[in-house]
Amino acid sequence: MNGLSAVIDGIVSDGVSISIELYPPKGRKAVERTLREVEAIHEAMDVAFISVTYGAGGSTQEGTLELVLELARRYPRRVVAHLTCVGANETELKRLLDVYGDNRVCDFLALRGDIPEGMTREEAVAGGFRYAADLVRWLCNFDWLHSIGVACYPEGHPETPDKSADMDHFIRKVDEGASYAISQFFFEAHVWERFREQAAIRGVPVPVSPGILPVRDLGQVQRFAEKCGASVPKSVVDALAPYENDPEAFQESSADLAAFQIWELMELGVNHFHVYALNRSDIILRIADRMGWRR
Repeated sequence: MNGLSAVIDGIVSDGVSISIELYPPKGRKAVERTLREVEAIHEAMDVAFISVTYGAGGSTQEGTLELVLELARRYPRRVVAHLTCVGANETELKRLLDVYGDNRVCDFLALRGDIPEGMTREEAVAGGFRYAADLVRWLCNFDWLHSIGVACYPEGHPETPDKSADMDHFIRKVDEGASYAISQFFFEAHVWERFREQAAIRGVPVPVSPGILPVRDLGQVQRFAEKCGASVPKSVVDALAPYENDPEAFQESSADLAAFQIWELMELGVNHFHVYALNRSDIILRIADRMGWRR
């Protein structure tokens, strides 16, 4: 890596900085709608970078590529493409990297990815990549990359209930060459405080940023949490459940919760926040109002 990353600069800036994460929309109309939402966020507030998730097994790869390349044209050096290795081999990944490189996308988030339904574990690793750490090590062979980020899990990865073993996996990704880490979403500051303490004990040398998920739908976020090993505390449910049939009040309450979580994390010394935008600007801008992030 050549150390010319605006992404890293944004994460380690002295002041508070924000990044947003999108998922790949399906169809051109959805892509255009997502681009309008991103533009609305950029017009209202500073965004360090934008990341785009990547579907395993080909499910959303085409949509990811289309959105990433369009964003890279609009926001040069400020787009992070997710890259998953489950079920992939070096030839396939190199072909994709070449496309990104030709379009000046040089920052990546390296993930193993979820094993697609119908794929066996043997098939998932047949290409030579068993863990995200293997992908990080391989990506370090490309000196034109600006940064390699990885994921971390403050409440533990669902496939690794042993918290110590999960931290071992995280450390290995860092040791293989990761530049920074972004966390799975969580809702309580003490979860982050405990995770950061454990990471500090293990001597993690890279910046680690919390993932913030503004709640749009209680049922949806509970399904997300169950799938990824996160928890949705009763306080979040109690704050939002009364407004499930009132979208405006629900958004206001959701923005209040996210802003309060961010304030608590700032008290713990956090400067960079990675916000899962779910391709919408509305709650993001409400949070920006509460935090004084508007231009």
